[in-house]
Amino acid sequence: MLTIAIVCGAGIATSALIAEQVREHIASRGRRVTVVQATVMDLLSSDFHADLVVTTVDLPDALGIPQISGMPLLLGTNPQVTFDDIDRLMARVDPEGSR
Repeated sequence: MLTIAIVCGAGIATSALIAEQVREHIASRGRRVTVVQATVMDLLSSDFHADLVVTTVDLPDALGIPQISGMPLLLGTNPQVTFDDIDRLMARVDPEGSR
């Protein structure tokens, strides 16, 4: 099963808001994905695993995890942009589509 990490500055309130929106979007697609809230420090841990990250902060590309901007979800400006990016990356990372 895919894991999507929601990463914000402190990893608390903002990530909770975005995580709920991502969970609802994933459920509307009939997919089973684990959505977790995380901090930047979590991403640096060798024990942490995520297949893609939705983030409101700048992260180094060297993490090797596909990243999606969560700012449209946070600001409510155009959430569909983030949802489209999630769908595109999920299809690339998990072409069979965990159900």
